[in-house]
Amino acid sequence: MTMQQKYLLAKRLFLLCLAATFTVFIYWFVTRHSGLNYTILCVQILPLAVFIPGILANHYRTYSWVCFLLLFYFIKAVEGVFISTATLSDALFLLLTPALFIISMMASHWAQRLQAQANTSTSSG
Repeated sequence: MTMQQKYLLAKRLFLLCLAATFTVFIYWFVTRHSGLNYTILCVQILPLAVFIPGILANHYRTYSWVCFLLLFYFIKAVEGVFISTATLSDALFLLLTPALFIISMMASHWAQRLQAQANTSTSSG
């Protein structure tokens, strides 16, 4: 598997896991006992959605920033799993957060190597 293929696979997996995470957020939003609150939904989704243009533009630093942000989501996921009212969606969120983190790290690494290869080939050619 070439570096380009690895990166494209990681990018697709990242976007898939991100969509699944957004789906979990929307599910929580719809099933809240206290009713619908658009502010909470925006606070959950917008910080991650801000990075989508950078991911689509193949900027490797965007993946690094996503990793930093995901640390906060991981803390929230762990808290959610250990409360007495935890549901299956809390466990799913806990699984998706480290998956996104690992995929982001690998995509960033592979994108950096691809950029280095491209810079090497253009400077030597």
